Amino acid sequence: MEGPAQSLPIVPLDRRVSIEQRIARELRMLIGGGHLQEGTQLVGRDIATRFGVSQTPVRASLIQLERDGFVAFGPTGRAFVRKLTREDFEEIYYARYGLEGLAARLGAAVSGSAQVDRMAEVLVFLRQAADDQNVEAYLNGRWQFYGTCYRASGRTRLVADVERLYRRSERYNRLVLSTPERFRESLGRYEDFYVACVASDGLLAERIVQDSLRWAVDGVASTLPSESDE
Repeated sequence: MEGPAQSLPIVPLDRRVSIEQRIARELRMLIGGGHLQEGTQLVGRDIATRFGVSQTPVRASLIQLERDGFVAFGPTGRAFVRKLTREDFEEIYYARYGLEGLAARLGAAVSGSAQVDRMAEVLVFLRQAADDQNVEAYLNGRWQFYGTCYRASGRTRLVADVERLYRRSERYNRLVLSTPERFRESLGRYEDFYVACVASDGLLAERIVQDSLRWAVDGVASTLPSESDE
């Protein structure tokens, strides 16, 4: 006879979301979306009150966000929203250059009708977001678009690493899309990438992604302060 524990569904560990992860995810969205500006102090007591938890999981979530590049701790141990710098921007984007280029090459080479059909749907959404200058929707759609191709590779660890870097670069991504002209050029690169996936041309897809990342660095890096200026 089954006991109460045996009748309960067991959720795999990798699907469980801890309190720390939920707090980190919420803060990451607020920082990435520009609702918490760089240099803003993150007071553990206030965050704990907002989420209705003790300060222990809040501290753990802030340490996680420090590892992810969203938060910095000062000499007194206070947490702040990390400042945007040229060095950080270049390091993130060139890490993406290698890993995302590989994911594009592997994914595009094996993308089938299910992937390209889904990408075509998202491309319609991206065109509308670009017309509306809706950065939030555009960036969310951007990952859906490329991620569809990358996941086709079957390289789950690689795709997870690429997504992590993409999420970390979200504040910089917003700077890249700072003008209507940049929106239009960005969209054109997505359309080229879609054509490469339809043709199962992995090398072309890799080149398009890497050219796009270089374009972003060339256009934005010089506008950011250097860490040596602080």
